[in-house]
Amino acid sequence: MTRCASSELHWALLGPEDLDRIVALHAQAIRGMSPDQVRPERPEFFAALLEGAGRIVGACDPAGDLVAYGVLQDGPDPGTRPDLWLDWPEDARIQKLAGSSVAEAYRGLRLQRTLIRRRIELADPDAYLYATAAPSNPASWRSLLHEGFEIRRLRRVYQDSLRYLMARRARMADASAAGRDAAAARPLDELLLDEQDRLLSRGWRGRLLAQAGCVLVPPEGTGP
Repeated sequence: MTRCASSELHWALLGPEDLDRIVALHAQAIRGMSPDQVRPERPEFFAALLEGAGRIVGACDPAGDLVAYGVLQDGPDPGTRPDLWLDWPEDARIQKLAGSSVAEAYRGLRLQRTLIRRRIELADPDAYLYATAAPSNPASWRSLLHEGFEIRRLRRVYQDSLRYLMARRARMADASAAGRDAAAARPLDELLLDEQDRLLSRGWRGRLLAQAGCVLVPPEGTGP
């Protein structure tokens, strides 16, 4: 596969006819990665989304090959249920950024961040959005932080795999603009996971601050 410029990619919502190539790209993208880093999905998962359980946005190169996709799922996974942990309203409209893949030849173009932004734009305006990311997969959670998500909890999900639970509102001010005073912030990379878990359970949030990078900030009563 010869890489073209990202500006030459064609973006569109994918349909049932795209199932086989979504499954193929997913398998290619997670090759060599353990389930503790990325959850492998079955074809039935993608088929249900293409049939109405959500939406999948994709990017094709000029030859028509699928080089990236991102999943927006309607409703939470039974195993993650952020509404039980984040004090969201009982009637909250919940949507999940439920995975994405980029072809190896197209890595390094920040397409993961583009996929996040496009799914935020697709989401219902009043939706509560969330995603999960393994602490051992910083490319994933750093991309989410860059696009306004916050780390809210550290939980064991997906057959006991450790994941950050990350959240934001579909329409909101840039989360990195909040709490720009980094005096009380603690650098995420300097905290053991047990200490991160303790602070997150007390209401601290992981954010990307302009001057301090990826940090945990104390509770301040803002955000989703």
